[in-house]
Amino acid sequence: MIRSLRLPALLIISALVSGASAAAQPAAGRPAHAAIKLTLDAAFTGRTDFEARGAPAGDVAVTQAGFALSVPLRPIAGTWFPSVGLGYKAYDLDRAPGTPLPARLHSLGVSASVFGQLDPDWKFIGSVSPRLANAGSGFSSRGLGVGVLALATKKLSAEFSGGFGVVYDSLARGTGRLLPVATFDWTPAPGWRAFLGFPRTGVAWQAAPSVLAEFVAEADFGSFYVTDAPAPRTATRPPLDRTRLEYRAVRVGPALTWNFDPAAHLRVAAGVLPLLNADYERRGFELKSDGASAFGALELGWKF
Repeated sequence: MIRSLRLPALLIISALVSGASAAAQPAAGRPAHAAIKLTLDAAFTGRTDFEARGAPAGDVAVTQAGFALSVPLRPIAGTWFPSVGLGYKAYDLDRAPGTPLPARLHSLGVSASVFGQLDPDWKFIGSVSPRLANAGSGFSSRGLGVGVLALATKKLSAEFSGGFGVVYDSLARGTGRLLPVATFDWTPAPGWRAFLGFPRTGVAWQAAPSVLAEFVAEADFGSFYVTDAPAPRTATRPPLDRTRLEYRAVRVGPALTWNFDPAAHLRVAAGVLPLLNADYERRGFELKSDGASAFGALELGWKF
């Protein structure tokens, strides 16, 4: 994992389901969020300069898009709520000549998840997510990996909830492969919420019945297998073929979510990226952003 992002990534990844307990219904009924969900998203990151090993290493602008589909299954024993999912994400990298990054990163995966009520206060969520994640135009078995999440949350009071668990990513290396996790959710006043969550950590205000305003830090990250070297080897650059690339970014800024229909929403976000790094950890070669860049993002979601 990129060294300068280890702490932010731990905080954000570890709160993968901080909103799950708030969205759950009593054990007698299916959770309120258990509907077929389709989410489309897109984002653009302005040109970012890189340095590596103390020297300039080119620059990149990133255009990305993806979708996520989640389908609930029949409850088990009335208290356990499984679901399956499908997701795809692609990053197109507009690189300056000589920048040692692939032109494209993409991942395709499925997931199997379960949410359950352990007792009136404790809840559990677990998931297994096999996926293919490769650089270039196609997929190969070298990019096959699996993510695992296990997390228990407890309602501590009417205003607070928290939890703990573990996250595993077989494609990651170093400390990113296995992480202890923790969650936090606080509602200090009606309409207000502070949270550690995935992929967002921050504060939210229900400005109107159909409008949610937020100020958040968002994680955007992935591990990808690189088959062909994206740039020639030099005296200061090791071979970058047949290895894994860790892409890490953090977005910070305001966002507005408009629920224009009871089953649909539009989210618009903008702000800055204080960190955009890419790490070939096995080769000891890391590209670090030199300064912040701007971003804009859109998300459309439907429930069926």
